[in-house]
Amino acid sequence: MAVRRQVEVDGIRLSFLERGVKFRNQPSLVLIHGLMGCVETFIPFIDALPEDVHVIAIDLPGAGQSERRDDIDASLYRTAKLVGKTIDALKLEKPILVGHSHGGAVALSLAAHKRDAFTSLVLLSPAHPYFTDSDPLIRFYLSLPGRIFAYAMPWFPQWLQLVGLRRMAGPGREDTGEHLRPYRENLRRRGTVLHLLNLLRTWNKDMSGLKHALHRPLRTPTLILWGDCDRAVPLQSAAQLRLHLRHSELITLAGVGHRPAEEVPQLIADFVDAWIEKTRVASSETVVVHNPNSSASHARIASLITPSLDAGD
Repeated sequence: MAVRRQVEVDGIRLSFLERGVKFRNQPSLVLIHGLMGCVETFIPFIDALPEDVHVIAIDLPGAGQSERRDDIDASLYRTAKLVGKTIDALKLEKPILVGHSHGGAVALSLAAHKRDAFTSLVLLSPAHPYFTDSDPLIRFYLSLPGRIFAYAMPWFPQWLQLVGLRRMAGPGREDTGEHLRPYRENLRRRGTVLHLLNLLRTWNKDMSGLKHALHRPLRTPTLILWGDCDRAVPLQSAAQLRLHLRHSELITLAGVGHRPAEEVPQLIADFVDAWIEKTRVASSETVVVHNPNSSASHARIASLITPSLDAGD
């Protein structure tokens, strides 16, 4: 069972969930949630993982039960730096970073600036610098009508909020009020919306900075799990991202949207558990460099898995 804990980093109180205990020579999982989420959105995934896997799920500044203050820097680099210092404070040796959506960008930024500090990365439908589909939406939220909408959104009727939540999932997903609750409670906490708007104000600059950091391709082994029904970050952008990842494996999840750890938590847990073992074995062997123009290795489980974008089959 996950236990709620706190740590203070650079004068900011951060809350996190911990499940299990860390063992020497066995990497911990560090979970980084998406833009409007918090660690509670990871609970189905955490519960599906084997009990011997040590998990730390961090509420980012301005989210969940972590501190909210007007003076907290919401930029991507600063957020990644805080996550890195949290990992240091918890004395986690070469953990595996698991980032969803904006959390994926945080993981990429941290890995790009602290190379060789992590065993591997797992990216779940990650935000990244090589797509621009979100630009119109960001411009809207930074306009006066968009800011008014953002502050009103947490108080919309539940049925209307569920419509928005379901759009972030694959077709046929039956979200309920319980699935909505972590997002609804998070957005209703005083200071959350302001932090999100501050984050969006630096979005383009942040992505430009991340793109620059990835000019030197990242060598950290990376597993990418992506739904083919993702409306937020299109799967088609994965090929461009992988050009900047030297050791990457893409698994496409058929019928899954932008919230894979919530939509198919057991499947994601199975892939991550297999990845932990694979990277453990590979750490003592020569890792094959990913060639984005050749077939990518990928698993197939029933009809949930489809070939990766650049696979030739």
